[in-house]
Amino acid sequence: MTNGRKPVIGILGLTRKTDPGLFISGEHVFTGSTNVRAIQMNGGVPVLIPAAAAAEDVEAAVSFCDGILLPGGEDMTPWYYDEEPLPVIGVFRPEIDDAWLKAGRYALEKKIPMLGICKGHQTLNVLMGGSLYQDLSLQEGERIQHLQKLNRTYLTHHVEVEANTRLASLLGAGRQKTNSMHHQAVKKLGKGLKISARACDGTVEGIEDEEGLIMGVQWHPEDLVDSAPVMNQLFVDLVERALRRQQEK
Repeated sequence: MTNGRKPVIGILGLTRKTDPGLFISGEHVFTGSTNVRAIQMNGGVPVLIPAAAAAEDVEAAVSFCDGILLPGGEDMTPWYYDEEPLPVIGVFRPEIDDAWLKAGRYALEKKIPMLGICKGHQTLNVLMGGSLYQDLSLQEGERIQHLQKLNRTYLTHHVEVEANTRLASLLGAGRQKTNSMHHQAVKKLGKGLKISARACDGTVEGIEDEEGLIMGVQWHPEDLVDSAPVMNQLFVDLVERALRRQQEK
């Protein structure tokens, strides 16, 4: 039975360092404020999960969460899909990726629903045994622009949402406008996943599983909750999945 509280959505954290000499100089754990806002405005309680905490004791760091958000971030470490880094790869952080994968494995074991955004979407694919293009230049064929030069709230290319998918039930099947800020993408699909959306150049833009634990999108819906309100449905869905899990406990 439910205890009447809003679902707690754990946001896996990143770290960054500020310049020496500043009042707030040093290393900081953070997430984007748009991640926090998107969860809050759609019925969840956002809580930041430091990567170091998940790495040290994943149960203590994650067990109180009803749902997990894996946000955008730096490149995914290629070791986790059995590749060495190529010259085209950007900055990657093995300590972050190790912690996020630990949290993902724990969530799978405990059936905590997850939503992955951009890097988070890619991390979920790797979690399930898939691989990535270290850079979209390695994908065959002509490519559209995936690293937009405009504000994050702008819609800059289309994706085709596959019919009869969970994503289609949220956004509608067919063409949807999205923003786009990435240079890596899903290559080999992870076990138990299906593709829910593609760009017109074939780039995988959405993944999901049959069980309802995994939803991933390559774009950044947290920045579109005002400019493309339908994107709120991704966060509504995460909160609703988290609420059902809370009620079943």
